[in-house]
Amino acid sequence: MGKIKKKIIEYLIVLLILFVTIIGAGTILYFYDFGRSDFKLGVNFSKSYAEYLGLDWRKTYLTILDDLKIKNIRLAAPWNELEKEKEVWTFSDLDWQVKEAVKRNVDVVLTLGRRTPHWPECHDPSWLKNLPDDLVVKRQLSMIQTVIERYKKYENIKIWQVENEPLLNVFGVCPKSDLELLRKEVALVKTLDDRPIMITDSGELSLWIVSANLGDLFGSTMYRVTYNKWLGYFYYHLPPAFYTLKAAMVGLPLENAIVSELQAEPWAPNGLLNTTLEEQRKSMDAGRLMNHVDYAKRTGFSSVYLWGAEWWLWLKDVKQDDSLWLTARQIFHE
Repeated sequence: MGKIKKKIIEYLIVLLILFVTIIGAGTILYFYDFGRSDFKLGVNFSKSYAEYLGLDWRKTYLTILDDLKIKNIRLAAPWNELEKEKEVWTFSDLDWQVKEAVKRNVDVVLTLGRRTPHWPECHDPSWLKNLPDDLVVKRQLSMIQTVIERYKKYENIKIWQVENEPLLNVFGVCPKSDLELLRKEVALVKTLDDRPIMITDSGELSLWIVSANLGDLFGSTMYRVTYNKWLGYFYYHLPPAFYTLKAAMVGLPLENAIVSELQAEPWAPNGLLNTTLEEQRKSMDAGRLMNHVDYAKRTGFSSVYLWGAEWWLWLKDVKQDDSLWLTARQIFHE
C-alpha cells in the first residue's frame, strides 16, 4: 500500500506541474504583446451606412478624415450604387471619396466585387435578379474590370480587396461561396494591376486554411462581443495570440495580416436605430473601444481598420454623446 500511495502522490505531483505549466503558458500568451513598431491604424467608411444613420454622408466622411486625422481608410465599391442600370455607370460618389483622400494623403483599401461590406453583403443591382447564373458571372467579372480600370490611376489606393468574406456562408444574403469564381476574380485583377490583393474572412468563424492563401494579403474581422437570441450577449475572451497562432498555422506572415474590421460599434441585431443607447452600451462604450484597439495591436497584425466611425459621429451629433468620438480622436492622435 505504501508503494501505491507513493505512486499516486507522484502522479498527482506530475498532474499539478502540468496544470501549473498550462495555466502559466496560457497566462503568458494571453498577455503577451506581439505588437509591431510599423503598425497602422485606420477606419472603414460606408456612404450607405452614414445615410442609414440619417447623416450627411459627405460631411461625415470629411469630419472623419479631418477631425480624427486618419491616414488609412477602407472604402467600398458597391455594385448596386455604381451600376444601378445595366451598363449605366455612376462613379461620382466614389470618385469624390477617393479624391478627398488624395488631397489629405490618406491611403485607401478599395473593396470591390459582388460582396462588399455591410448588410446584405451582396449588393446586387435590381436588374441582375433574373439573369441566368453564367451571365451573372460574366457581368460580375466585367464589373470588377471596369472598377479597376477606373481607379488604378490613383496612387493612394494601396490595396485591392476582392470581395468581402467571400467564403463565409453563414452570414449575408448571397449565393453560396464559389472558390473557383473567386480565383478567377483574383487572376483578373492581377492582369489589370500589380498592387497587392487582399482576401478577407471571419476571425472567429473560419479556420483561414483556404482564404489566407488566395491573395497577397489577408484580412480578418475581429468581433469581441456578439449576440444571438438563444445566448444573449457573448463576450469573447480569446487571447490576442489566438489570431497570431492561427496565422502561423496557415503559413501567414504577420506583415501580410490585417484586421480589416475591428468591432468599434455595438452589436445591434435589430439595427442601431432600433436599439436604445442603454442597450448599445452593453456591447460598446469608450472603455471597450480603447480595449479593442489595444487588443488588436497585440496580435502583431500589420494594420487595423476600425468598424463604426459613422456611429461615433451619429452618437455625438444626434445623441449628444461625444464619449466615443473623443476616445477615437485620442486613439488616432497618439
